[in-house]
Amino acid sequence: MIIVETDSDPAHWFHMPLTGNKSEFAHWLDLQLEASARLHQRKLGWREKRQMKKFLEGSADMLHNRIEADQAFLFGPIPPQAAPLVLFTKQVACDEEHTDLHLSMLAEPDPSTAAASDRVETVPFTSPHFGEGLRCLRSWTGPGGGLMLSVAYAWNDPTHNIDLLLKGHYDDPALLEASFEAIDEFARSIRPSKTV
Repeated sequence: MIIVETDSDPAHWFHMPLTGNKSEFAHWLDLQLEASARLHQRKLGWREKRQMKKFLEGSADMLHNRIEADQAFLFGPIPPQAAPLVLFTKQVACDEEHTDLHLSMLAEPDPSTAAASDRVETVPFTSPHFGEGLRCLRSWTGPGGGLMLSVAYAWNDPTHNIDLLLKGHYDDPALLEASFEAIDEFARSIRPSKTV
């Protein structure tokens, strides 16, 4: 597994630990709440703190155990009263020759699980570090009837024989749309660690 690094603004994008013990994660949560308060230049209420902690604990558990993500990053500028935006990376060993179909299967939702009402928009997306890839924006109706959005970026890295996926989803279309430029910028910023 390669580790990705980012040149993005550390005041806006925070590395989210997916491994470690409970006390280490609790310490990270406290630091995260402090960073969020500084970023938004106000004291967070106890409800906001409790809501953010609960969401991040659940996200870390899901990413580590169900998705088996390799890394996760948190976007700080989302207002503290809203759910945090979490993007995760996942790497898949790939010894095959790269094809557009292969990459689209990584970025786009599985047709067997996608509903007929799903809207999927896939476009080329170039990274200065990973080259030509894809960005897939998907929208669908969630269980409560609300609109859900996900964005996925996928690249093939022949140097390390991996396919790399960067993905996140959000249930507030307006907030995600307002943050889209920053998310694209973050996707362009990730690169293999210099130690690899």
